[in-house]
Amino acid sequence: MSTTVERPSLLSEAGQTFRLALPIIIAQFALVMMNVVATVLAGKIGSAALAAAGLGNALFFSLTVIANGLVSSVGVKVAQAEGRGNVDEAGAFAYQGLKLAFLIGLPGMAILLLLPGLLRALGYNADLASDVGGYLAFLALGLIPYTWVTVLRFTTAAIGRPRVGTLIAILGVGVEYVIGSWLLDHGYGLKGVGLSITIGIWVMLGCFALYVRFEKHCRRYAMLWRPNAGNADLKELWTIGWPISVAFAAETLLFSTSSTMAGFFTSIELAAHTIANQSIVSTFMVAVGLSHATMVRVAHAVGQGAQHRVRRIGLTGIGLGLVGMGCSATLFFTAGEWVVGRFIDLDVPGNLPTLAFAPPLLIIAGIFQLVDGTQAVAAAALRGIQDVRSTMVIGLFSYWAVGLVSAWVMAFPLGMRTQGLWLGLAVGLATAAVALTARFLFLTRDLTKPGLAR
Repeated sequence: MSTTVERPSLLSEAGQTFRLALPIIIAQFALVMMNVVATVLAGKIGSAALAAAGLGNALFFSLTVIANGLVSSVGVKVAQAEGRGNVDEAGAFAYQGLKLAFLIGLPGMAILLLLPGLLRALGYNADLASDVGGYLAFLALGLIPYTWVTVLRFTTAAIGRPRVGTLIAILGVGVEYVIGSWLLDHGYGLKGVGLSITIGIWVMLGCFALYVRFEKHCRRYAMLWRPNAGNADLKELWTIGWPISVAFAAETLLFSTSSTMAGFFTSIELAAHTIANQSIVSTFMVAVGLSHATMVRVAHAVGQGAQHRVRRIGLTGIGLGLVGMGCSATLFFTAGEWVVGRFIDLDVPGNLPTLAFAPPLLIIAGIFQLVDGTQAVAAAALRGIQDVRSTMVIGLFSYWAVGLVSAWVMAFPLGMRTQGLWLGLAVGLATAAVALTARFLFLTRDLTKPGLAR
């Protein structure tokens, strides 16, 4: 007999999304700290080591962003299976996700090992290329386990165990710092810093493996070993994952390109750009956590057959994104000089000229945060209903055809320099935010009425 489905309140939907997002946000901050800790450790060696570590980390973590996009499909499929109450299917998708991570990690390792030769061919200093090569040789050993950790993070969040990912990420950063400090004290230098990152990653993987193997709830999914799992699931994960990966890569390259463009201005303007860029990297982790939580909850509702809740969950996530990013935007609007002081010593007279450039950029960055958070969560809501091709197309168009072109026109022909650069990027992200939200509203237009329980 059919019964009417009860519609949760907006406050209830927001609370559920926030509770899922909070541990993911903390875990994202912890993972960002892996880069920060490596930078701090390399800085103890000297400026040459710091430069090599900075370049090596940029290359390594850019590849992890692309890999994360590919395996994010695991979170979608596991959440849908979980919504249907199909433990076996959820475990099969998790296992296939681990296989996919291995398959994409192999060429990723090869790229990391070949990059130093490419740097030399491009004319980089031979000593710098050599230092980067030794550093990346150790990081390459951590690429596959890092992607495995990502799969297990997505899976445990989708089955209602997001906190374990938070604790393990914090542990991994702690291990990296302790091991890295010990290796530096014993003369291992920059290679010791790279090795400490890889050891931290392997420790995270080991803890995750033990948890999903022996924890009472997780072990029912048998996600670590399924010899009879077919290849169809793997193909489906790839089909969903590659457009997400392209979109992630396009956004990552957009910011890398913008930093390259900022290099044409004065060193003071470049410093201001770097401060603004580093400021938004940290606060954007709020949007990352909310976007992942929204994707999981939308996919879960799809799996349950609760189609009438899909739009409410998606729009609630977008609203939470605006609130969360609005907090950081308010900080940038009202306390720009204080934020700048977190990066440079304002008591040093030589640093004071940066105050003429950085606070105005932070005001633009505040607006930037609002549209960036909106587009990130809206894209995640679309991924939850497996509409991944449109997010890729909208992202490519908005980031590059609109954002990068606008940034170049405003920065150079219009003479607005770094402020024009940031305004142009904001225009591109605003375009993505409007288009992705409109796409989500369009696809869910017929799902707003509660249906009957199935």
